[in-house]
Amino acid sequence: MKLVHPVSGSESVNPPREVWVFLLIRCPVENPKYFAPMGMWPRVLQVVRDGWSCPPGVIVQPGESIHGAAHRAAGALGIKLPKAAALLAVDQQPAIDGEQDEEIAFVFDGGSAAEDAFADLPRDELHLEWSAVEDLERIALVHALRTRLLAVEPPVLVEGMPIAEPD
Repeated sequence: MKLVHPVSGSESVNPPREVWVFLLIRCPVENPKYFAPMGMWPRVLQVVRDGWSCPPGVIVQPGESIHGAAHRAAGALGIKLPKAAALLAVDQQPAIDGEQDEEIAFVFDGGSAAEDAFADLPRDELHLEWSAVEDLERIALVHALRTRLLAVEPPVLVEGMPIAEPD
């Protein structure tokens, strides 16, 4: 797609880009395994479709704010977010030629929920499961969970890895 700058008149070619908002929803550990570090991390809610999993989320619609999209995603799950839900991570996934558009993802805090909190949702559209940290396919979720649990600054990520500070 060619875009023309309204002032300079210069053309640029921008690849397609999807902007996603994901919710990090945690299920607290009730009986952490003593001396098992991974057993102390909460499980994370995942949507499973066609053999892949990701956190609950939506594509941001034209003109929609990222907070508005976060509230829309929460509404689909029957939960309410605080008015200004906390941003936990921003992740950029580059385009893969012919397979995937570039993706920018904002991960917001969706709060914590009991294991059976989503049992009443219709299963024909959504298959939800709680995943252990080591089973998360998207590394950005681990960083988002770390941000939430340790109260540190949200990272900016590229392919799930923090961007290195310039020298």
